[in-house]
Amino acid sequence: MTNKNVIGKCPVCGGNVMETALGYCCDGTTKEGRRCQFVIHRQIHGVEITREICSQLLTCGRTDVMEMKNKCGQPFQARFAIEHGKVEVELESHYLKGCCPICGGRVKKTSRGFACENHVGHKASCSFYILGIICNRKITDEEVEAFLAGKALTLDGFSSNDGHLFSSTLQLNKQGSVSLESKITKCPVCGGDIHVGPRAYNCSNYKNPEHSCHFNIWRNISGHVVTPEEVKQICEKGQTDNVLELFKDDGTVYYKRLGLNKEHNQIIKI
Repeated sequence: MTNKNVIGKCPVCGGNVMETALGYCCDGTTKEGRRCQFVIHRQIHGVEITREICSQLLTCGRTDVMEMKNKCGQPFQARFAIEHGKVEVELESHYLKGCCPICGGRVKKTSRGFACENHVGHKASCSFYILGIICNRKITDEEVEAFLAGKALTLDGFSSNDGHLFSSTLQLNKQGSVSLESKITKCPVCGGDIHVGPRAYNCSNYKNPEHSCHFNIWRNISGHVVTPEEVKQICEKGQTDNVLELFKDDGTVYYKRLGLNKEHNQIIKI
């Protein structure tokens, strides 16, 4: 066979994948000295595998989504992908923007929520997943994408079984799943825990009869929605890292940092 018959490199042994009358076969040998068995058949699930499709498969590891047919002749949407040295059918999935924080894989939407592509299937190797409904609240695609981007969002509308409404943030736990975490940081006044509230970030000792602490940080300050990360910066560093865009009552824009006063018990604009 001539070089014109070479389509690409074999993903198993690195040999040349050659075009033949029956399909595309590797001409190489394995490390054990046996002839490589990698092959891409000429027709798979009703799809004629052209040189272009074969080249894309060898170069990218997967093809574009295309229409295929099952054994009963019914059409379905899927792509071909090379997995473990074989050509497999990869059904179309809804992938989100961003990567798995554990293994770097793609994150897909599932019947129960969101999971790393390496979490599903019989050869699952990653534990990352997010339930689609947490504490009677639906988690949206946009919120998951923000979480994958490293943004700590304050989410409202969670409710306990007795109907108590509360706010919280999403946090990756040791088991690889995502759960709720309302604790943000330590209070700069009394050392208690600062928790997410519906209107403000409040000290956990607010209702403590012996050591009542009234320190809080409003979630909306002069038109700026204060994030959990900014709360940590204020409490731990004394001010936000960045200058923030704020608004006056007449709509005038001005720029300040949010920080603590000298007594560390009130929020000021710096």
